[in-house]
Amino acid sequence: MCYEKKRVFSLKRPPGHKPKKQRWTVKFHKDVHKVCTLYLGVQYHGRTKNNQARTQAEQYIELLLSNEPYQPTVKETFRMTAGNDIPGSKLWIAHWTDPIRFFAKLKEIDLLRIWLDLGDCSRHEIGLWYEQFTVPLDRLQTNYVRLDYHKPGLAALPMVELPPHDLTEYWGAGRDRLAASAFDEFPLLAHPTTTDTAPRIEQVGHGQRIWGTNYNNMCHIRSGQRWEDCDDEERAAYEGSLQPTLMRGMQYLWDNPEETGSIGLRMGKRVIAGATDEQSVLETSVMGFHRNWADLEKWSSRHPSHLEIFSASMKHNKRFGDDRKFITWQEVAILKEGEAAFEYVNCDLKTGVMRWVELDAQGLVGVKTSKL
Repeated sequence: MCYEKKRVFSLKRPPGHKPKKQRWTVKFHKDVHKVCTLYLGVQYHGRTKNNQARTQAEQYIELLLSNEPYQPTVKETFRMTAGNDIPGSKLWIAHWTDPIRFFAKLKEIDLLRIWLDLGDCSRHEIGLWYEQFTVPLDRLQTNYVRLDYHKPGLAALPMVELPPHDLTEYWGAGRDRLAASAFDEFPLLAHPTTTDTAPRIEQVGHGQRIWGTNYNNMCHIRSGQRWEDCDDEERAAYEGSLQPTLMRGMQYLWDNPEETGSIGLRMGKRVIAGATDEQSVLETSVMGFHRNWADLEKWSSRHPSHLEIFSASMKHNKRFGDDRKFITWQEVAILKEGEAAFEYVNCDLKTGVMRWVELDAQGLVGVKTSKL
């Protein structure tokens, strides 16, 4: 006879709690045990708006991700607008549910070789970076307010179910949605190199290749906002009230990383590449890392900047009711040590996690231009 393993830590959900509004989550196929995610970016440090080196680098990355047989199952593209990156940088977000295919693709992504191949006259204007992680399903949680007409992020993966859930509308719901929270509190273990977000090593960024892995229980979060499908009234309401409130909360995180534990959060606007140009979509994502889950919970449950976002969101939902078309979603991963890896080649020092995680560095001056 089989017995379900007893929880060590209780759910945060209040007894008898029933949410007022339905929410949905991603349920993966029984053969899927991990989700693999790649963030891949191209920065431009030049002064001219339409630089050939940037176009060359972006086209190469697009081709590299699209090449068979290990192309991602889901791929999205963004232009960075704020946060820990250079505004205007292009970002690809890609997902796999097969780790073998994922790591095979990673072997094809040699950032230093790509950077060197840009040529002596172009490479100094370009920065390339990736952040990637593989997370077991019990350390991954998702939450979507709607899925009836647009499926973003992990919800777009094939062969997934999108069932409703009731772990929402109370403080601590995000932790409850992490299956591993039944047996793990995800503590930030005391260690001289990881106890806070103070910079660890002297880094320059430009002219360097910087790389390394994560410490235990680092948190990754992606939150999305889509108002592309809204009518004029709801679109104006979001852009005039809720979006500015969101930006004030994000700015607080960017301005106070030591207090809040914010590590490498970016904000970008989704774009769809055409034959000769890019089309912007009224959809944004905030994505990046956080020192640990407890710090993120503390900010989201107590700080006025997030409570203002929560209040404005409830006001928007009440105004437009079930007819609203505005979508938000959240995806969170709690990463064990070594489950994430980072690499930055000739990037600005504020990029990603460079200032907040102990990483190795290599000077790019004198690196041979032959293929590695």
